[in-house]
Amino acid sequence: MRDLILSGAIESVETVRYVARPGLRALPAGTGIAIAFAGVQLLLFSFFLWAIWWPLPTQVKGWIFSVTLTLGLFGLAGGMVWLLLRGNLPLAIGVARSPFIRLTVTDRRVIWSLPWAHEPLMEIGCDRIRGGVLGAVDGRGRGNAAILLVRGDYAGDADGYIHIDRLPDAAGFVEALRRLQ
Repeated sequence: MRDLILSGAIESVETVRYVARPGLRALPAGTGIAIAFAGVQLLLFSFFLWAIWWPLPTQVKGWIFSVTLTLGLFGLAGGMVWLLLRGNLPLAIGVARSPFIRLTVTDRRVIWSLPWAHEPLMEIGCDRIRGGVLGAVDGRGRGNAAILLVRGDYAGDADGYIHIDRLPDAAGFVEALRRLQ
């Protein structure tokens, strides 16, 4: 909390009512499967490098062959990564940042921030928030919640909600939103 106040993201006169740092739970569903498939691809990539470089070339022709195939393999891999990220770079950056995002509710606003950034990613003042809705919660209190915004607010979906999944203390978050009004 001290680092948020020092960086200016939270004024010293504000009262912090809720802070969530979900960590790896903030990653979207299916991230583990995607990482597993990427791991299989890296294993295959390593096998190809082993096949190219074992045994170590002893002649100039062998070195030319090995270096050319290695550069071609890295070029193909880089091309595939570029094709995947070409249109989805903001989404990939968002997924990579998600474990680090800190959600803070003060008595004046809701703030999404990153520990290394001086400016918050997003903030919504209490004048734009009508309340909170609690979703499904497990036995430990982790679950889903939503921020109910005033009608027509551009930050929400068509129904005026901002949905937040996998909060460490979803009921505490909703209670903090209710105390804003």
